[in-house]
Amino acid sequence: MAPLTTQEAWAAFELERSVTLCATSLSTDYRQVSRWLSRCPVRELDRGREVMGWVLSQQPRQSALRVGRYVKTLYRWAASEDVALVPRNPVASYKFPKRPQAADDDVVVIPRDEREALLAAMAVGARRSQPWSLVVAFLLQTGLRTGEAFAAQWGDLSGGRLLVHQNMTLSHGLKNSTKTSRRRWVPLNATAMAVLEQLGGEGAPDAFIFPWSRQSFMSYFKARAIEAVSQGRLSRRYRPYDLRHTAISAWLEAGVPVAQCAAWAGNSAQVIWRHYAATTTNYEMPEL
Repeated sequence: MAPLTTQEAWAAFELERSVTLCATSLSTDYRQVSRWLSRCPVRELDRGREVMGWVLSQQPRQSALRVGRYVKTLYRWAASEDVALVPRNPVASYKFPKRPQAADDDVVVIPRDEREALLAAMAVGARRSQPWSLVVAFLLQTGLRTGEAFAAQWGDLSGGRLLVHQNMTLSHGLKNSTKTSRRRWVPLNATAMAVLEQLGGEGAPDAFIFPWSRQSFMSYFKARAIEAVSQGRLSRRYRPYDLRHTAISAWLEAGVPVAQCAAWAGNSAQVIWRHYAATTTNYEMPEL
């Protein structure tokens, strides 16, 4: 029997994972990996380092990195003792290109006079079936990580609060834990509750509040932000994560204690002090 090709191994891996993955991950991220592997000139499964080299040489770079992480997961699975499609993992020590070092202004707070412009930009060209501006508004009000918002289910709501306990990752789909492995309750203000009302108010307990592809949202956000900058409506290209920065900084400006901000954000108080406290309104030196 001929050994499996890389694409055939991926199909077997996808079939096994389909039991636990949400439909959006299968129709977007996993489908993208399948397309890329079908184009890869290296077919043999045991030539994993060559497969990885080809993947990481493709463009766009962010897509190549994302597909590369999936490929590395594939080989870890294929080399596991109970699967044994390859005798050893050929990419176990494969190093990905280093990410650029974070800039000093990595924590970006969206100015008040640009928040409405950003929300308006996110409504441009959006389909009624995918109201991305509502996702943006919810992230801005709650300070959730993007993956946490897309993992939120209607059954996680209780008494005007949202239980954050899952994460919709770009590489592995739904994970039953947050980035920091901490469950937390996040209170929902009037604006966040209004977003839920616009989405229908409630759904089945195990249905996702935002039942769309996280990757599609990220791509749409980037395109609309670039367009808004080119039209002079925004001063810079904001990222989805900047919504979280803005929310946490707004809590601090409103006088919410750092410990409470940390609890809502799922961070430690030290992280809040180090990364967010310096981004709030400039204060004058008090006279004693």
